[in-house]
Amino acid sequence: MLVVVTQCFPPAVGGIEGLMGGLARELAAAGETVVVLADGRPGEVDRAGAFAVERFAGPRPLRRLLKAWRLRRLLATGTVGAVYADSWKSVETAALLGRPRSSEMICFAHGSEYPAAPGPRKRRRIVAALGRTTRILANSRFTARRVAALLGDDPRLEVRALPIEPTVEPDAADVAAAAALWGGAGPRILTVARLEPRKGIDVTIAAVARLAGRFPDLRYVVAGGGEDGARLERLAAEAGLGERVVFAGRIGDGLKTALYRGADLFAMPNRTVGASEEGFGLVFVEAGLAGLPAVGGVAGGAADAVEDGVTGRLVDGSDAAAVAAAIGDLLGDPALAARMGAAARVKAEGHLWPALIGRFLSDAAARADRPSAAPRTS
Repeated sequence: MLVVVTQCFPPAVGGIEGLMGGLARELAAAGETVVVLADGRPGEVDRAGAFAVERFAGPRPLRRLLKAWRLRRLLATGTVGAVYADSWKSVETAALLGRPRSSEMICFAHGSEYPAAPGPRKRRRIVAALGRTTRILANSRFTARRVAALLGDDPRLEVRALPIEPTVEPDAADVAAAAALWGGAGPRILTVARLEPRKGIDVTIAAVARLAGRFPDLRYVVAGGGEDGARLERLAAEAGLGERVVFAGRIGDGLKTALYRGADLFAMPNRTVGASEEGFGLVFVEAGLAGLPAVGGVAGGAADAVEDGVTGRLVDGSDAAAVAAAIGDLLGDPALAARMGAAARVKAEGHLWPALIGRFLSDAAARADRPSAAPRTS
């Protein structure tokens, strides 16, 4: 039996939710018995029957205790080969009633949960939780450095490529909706992201304003929801961009595919905002699967998602002129954009579940006695 302990799980939407949902699905599809202990409301995934999902609600202290108790009962059966935790916080929850007994306790590390300068109490909590793991899977070299700053060189720490979900084919309504959002001939820039300052959508809007004269039919579609939406819409209006910048809101997977296929370029010039940084940027890889070159920021872990000069460009995400130059170079040279898009697709295909599930299956049987002390990349 394999157990997934997570705060983030479908039907909630997000990168970690998709990762943990995909992990449970693919482990079960490989013939493993999977039990998911998750927060949040039930959804279609609970009813599908491919694996068991047990939900925990109520005040946070109560649901943490209940989840820890349930895990303890599962481990007591002696049939659990591995526990996968979505973050160190779930490892901490799992250990509330004592050290979990399992051949493997595997913890994902995403970046944002490891501040650059944690306070003494948080540092102690993180170190104590990670001390109960046998393997720590960082999504990027950036995240691995954050973890290593707390643990030092540790053979349990490994940089592992994040899987992406297979493409969901759009239906006729999705194709029509995408065409309506794109409007004119283009060129077309796309961002799919939560609307928050670190994603660099505001700087992309400023770059579009700079490029409007060079590309008279330029269109920029922003898909996603978030607390920064009103500010971004105001910035676009103040820049006089009119119909050039379109906010699509939250979208389904079919429409997302249709938008990717209609775009010429993916842009998310991420930057550091306070303590908030991009740990990896899975949407860069999703865009690459559609053959799109990307413009990303040099901050955080985006360099593991976008190979500068190969699958796209990395620039200072706080510099509108630099972002505009990178976008302009790619839109102005279709052959270059096509070469980078083709390279991005090849890179993205290596992130699909069939290419990576074997590594996760091996975790259940592996021991964490690696001789190497440096974080590995795989």
